[in-house]
Amino acid sequence: MTHDEHVDQAHVLFQSLVQAVLARLTQDWADRGLSLPQIRLLFVLFHLAPATIGQIADRLHIGQSAASLQVDKLVQAHLAERSDDPNDRRRAIVRLTPAGEALLGRQRAGQQRLHAILNDLDDTQLSVVINTLTTILALAESEGLFEEGFHD
Repeated sequence: MTHDEHVDQAHVLFQSLVQAVLARLTQDWADRGLSLPQIRLLFVLFHLAPATIGQIADRLHIGQSAASLQVDKLVQAHLAERSDDPNDRRRAIVRLTPAGEALLGRQRAGQQRLHAILNDLDDTQLSVVINTLTTILALAESEGLFEEGFHD
């Protein structure tokens, strides 16, 4: 097999892996009728909560009114809850509800399954996986693949 054929095969396999993972992740979200901005908000709340509307807006790089509207949609879907800030009643505090945590918990269960798969590999196989992913991520980052506004 030529170098170009190896590159093509690796690219196809990598794309297949990414598509399979994304398909699985998005199925839970699609079943709930969640939009991409709502999914992003769920993950922000997972990492920041409790958070104010201003903190959410800053993290998502959107205005406070847009952040408030997205929070309202998650509240209506029973995935987030809004309460008054006890230190400043003008501000709202937002956090995930148990249903929101459960939805993200299913994603964590998938991560645990991946960990179990990796655990079944021997040290040599793990080294290959680690070195390969490290190289791919470093090259992708150096090419600006993870920067905002990058589109192919």
